[in-house]
Amino acid sequence: MADGKVIPVKVALRCRPLVPKEIEESCGECLQFFPDMQQIIIGSDKAFTYDFVYGPQTLQRDVYETSVKQLVKGIFNGYNATVLAYGQTGSGKTFTMGGGY
Repeated sequence: MADGKVIPVKVALRCRPLVPKEIEESCGECLQFFPDMQQIIIGSDKAFTYDFVYGPQTLQRDVYETSVKQLVKGIFNGYNATVLAYGQTGSGKTFTMGGGY
């Protein structure tokens, strides 16, 4: 809240699972997920808090049910809504927004 006004923006973080090539190259996950606290930790000392946090094993259905469904319902009640996926190439934006790609 800024100056007592509600800002209707929510931010979700979703991390995709490692792809086979990354597993073959012995890559590992560098984030720790704490969905109940809406928090991730990078390394041992950098914590970031979001409105929603989804780890690599989170199902599409769970993402939709917890962070998108209410927006879709609102559209049919005359409200505006936007869902935006942002990230580098190969980070899972198309999969998250479109489902079974």
